[in-house]
Amino acid sequence: MPAINSLTSGTARRLGAFLVILGVLFSIDTIFGSSFAYKLWPIVILILGIGFIGVYNKRNAREPAYLIIGEYFIFFSMLAMYCNFTSWRILGRLWPLFIAFLGIGLITHYFLYSRRSLILFLGMLLVCLSVSFYFIFAVSGQYWWLIFIMAGLSILISGLGK
Repeated sequence: MPAINSLTSGTARRLGAFLVILGVLFSIDTIFGSSFAYKLWPIVILILGIGFIGVYNKRNAREPAYLIIGEYFIFFSMLAMYCNFTSWRILGRLWPLFIAFLGIGLITHYFLYSRRSLILFLGMLLVCLSVSFYFIFAVSGQYWWLIFIMAGLSILISGLGK
């Protein structure tokens, strides 16, 4: 496993300590029959997302995939934490956020890394589709026409029509 061997000793120690603490929390949760630590599993995803962004910042090449995946994991972990403490049934209305998370990652990539209008267009389109899907499926089916307005706005804002 070359990926494990390439970890620095400090990183490996932090990872080992984190896993031990996580195991202790889950064991206490299991032994005492509570479900508090069980509800904190999104923190693992959050830390993974922060790690991807850290890799993005450390590398000279600055591959955008690390940034986009890191942001997606962070947003997902926040949504999962919210659902853990409220109700997972709320995803019946909030599922368009998964599309928006990817769009936000592309928009961030546009502003930090690449000034290509296609990246901004795709990010805006995904965010606009997410908003449209939310209004269509969660609020009322009468708002289907928003898809056309949002798609047109994403083209105009991204400057693709120049």
